[in-house]
Order: sequence, then C-alpha cells, then structure tokens
Amino acid sequence: MSNSWDEYADGWDNNQDVVLYAQNAFKSLTQYTELNGLRVLDFGCGTGLLTEKIAKQAAEVIAIDTSAKMIDVLNAKSLTNVKTLCCELSEHEIKNNPLLTEGFDLIIASSVCAFVPNYQQLLTLFKRLLNQSGTFVQWDWQRNEQDDFGFTPEMITQGYESANLLVESVTNAFSLTSNNSTMQVLMGIAKNN
Repeated sequence: MSNSWDEYADGWDNNQDVVLYAQNAFKSLTQYTELNGLRVLDFGCGTGLLTEKIAKQAAEVIAIDTSAKMIDVLNAKSLTNVKTLCCELSEHEIKNNPLLTEGFDLIIASSVCAFVPNYQQLLTLFKRLLNQSGTFVQWDWQRNEQDDFGFTPEMITQGYESANLLVESVTNAFSLTSNNSTMQVLMGIAKNN
C-alpha cells in the first residue's frame, strides 16, 4: 500500500459513502460479538471512523495505516484508548514494535484487504498477532463479473484455510448504492486455533 491515500485524508470523514460503510461495518460487528474489554487491532484504519466506534467499548485499540495524513486525522480526535501506528505490517514490525508484541482478541480490516499486494501473507501475519481463539473480521467488496477487484466468498475461505485460521462464516453483510450502482460487501470471520 502506498501513501497515495494521503490525498483523501482531509475530506474522508465527510464522504457519506465512507461514513455509511463504517456504520454498517460496526453494526454487523456488534451483531456478531461483544467488544467490551477486548484488545483490538484496526488494520487499515484510515481516519478512524470505525476505530472511534469500537474504542467506545473496547479496552484498547491499536490503529494501523500506511497513510501518515490519515493517521494525523485520527490522532486529532484524541481518543484516549487508541494508539496509532503509521507503517506497513511486517514480521519486522511485529517483532520490534511494543504495540504489536502483545496479542489481540480481535483484528478487523475494513475495506482494506483488497488493496494489499499479498493477501495470504497478510492473513499469516494476522494469525501470529491473534490471541488463542482470537477473531479476525474483514469487510471487503464482493468481486463481480465486470472487474477483478474485491473477493469472492471462496477466495476469503481459501485464504483463511491456507493461513490455518478456522473459518466461521463468509456472508453478504450489507450493500451500498452509489451512482445507480449497488455493490455488495462481504464479511469474513475466522478464529485462531
């Protein structure tokens, strides 16, 4: 991922599609699990629209993004139980960053995995970061016949299985309509074993 996301940072929280996506992701997350007391990693947190909602219930949120400007917007919100990292997630970062050495009860990735160059490698890193029986939840656009972007349910399932994560479910969580086009959002859930 690159810092090309920096140019979107200033107006990100005012983009109604982005706000609606975060609201829907949070609603589907809280229908699935209780967040109270959890240590959460928000991977690809952007400006923290979802981070803010989770932080109201979770014990601690570590929010990570490669865009310095997105992280700056999140830091300006002064959320007391949120710590931010502006970096690529890697083996080196996991071994050397004290914010990542303690495991996570929940890792979330909202509309970000489709932008990562190596999904399978990312899932392997997430498995390392999860506590025993910790949960990984992702939301991403469902791939359609017109383009190669996003995921099919099978791609998510195979990715989880290859990373030795226990597949709990892959479902259509919600859809968003913009410019007379409706896009489905998949929600994949897996457990560490």
